[in-house]
Amino acid sequence: MKFRYLSRFDAVGLLELIHESLSCNSEEMFRRLMSRVGLLLPYQAGLAAVAHSRGSGETNELKIANVDYPAEYLNELAKKGLVEKDPVVNENFKTFRLQYWGDTFKRTKRLDEAGPVFSLAEDFGFSGVRSGIGYAHGVRNAKGTEGSFFCWHGLHRSRRTEEILRLIVPHLHEALCRAVVRANESLPLTPRELEVLKWLSLGKSTWDISVILGIAERTVKFHVGNLLEKLDASTRAHAVAVASARGWIDIE
Repeated sequence: MKFRYLSRFDAVGLLELIHESLSCNSEEMFRRLMSRVGLLLPYQAGLAAVAHSRGSGETNELKIANVDYPAEYLNELAKKGLVEKDPVVNENFKTFRLQYWGDTFKRTKRLDEAGPVFSLAEDFGFSGVRSGIGYAHGVRNAKGTEGSFFCWHGLHRSRRTEEILRLIVPHLHEALCRAVVRANESLPLTPRELEVLKWLSLGKSTWDISVILGIAERTVKFHVGNLLEKLDASTRAHAVAVASARGWIDIE
């Protein structure tokens, strides 16, 4: 696996986190896992949540795994109904893309509604909130019935940070689902699908895999489509994370 912006130390730390995520099966273990992310990306506070969709774009049953946000702060957010006014939360459950808070604030047309969210955060000592210093990312399953939200306050913008988050979040998503939702059911894969998965985990492209396995590119795409459906994964990286978590492939 090639890393464009990471040092050797970063790569080793990232692989250790991925391997640790595979055995995560409780909220306590998940919180420790999230805390270990801080060894690579020092942040002020972090949390994760998973929600189920009603099918209309709305989410319900939001389950939070708090790492280091003050419990009183989260209680006040919920009591005052401010969660749905948070532009970062709203953006996540619309797109599930990596977002730097500052960029989200600039795009938000109704940022004035988030004023109470910012004020409450500042009351609890969070600096740089209005400046948008922080990252969020999430993963949605292929059927659109379940999605995660990962939030790190105090992370400054950098390509290194973004590369680490893009690589680790699919694995954190799987760990979170096992720890909080316990949605880790086994699904049968064919030997050829397992082969394709192995090469996907090594960062190989459709063309690469077609050459290695001696099959047509359209056949590779067919197998990838089956994998995404069977694993209820939204991307190839997500499929690799699911398969790794279930012990079907090793991350090398």
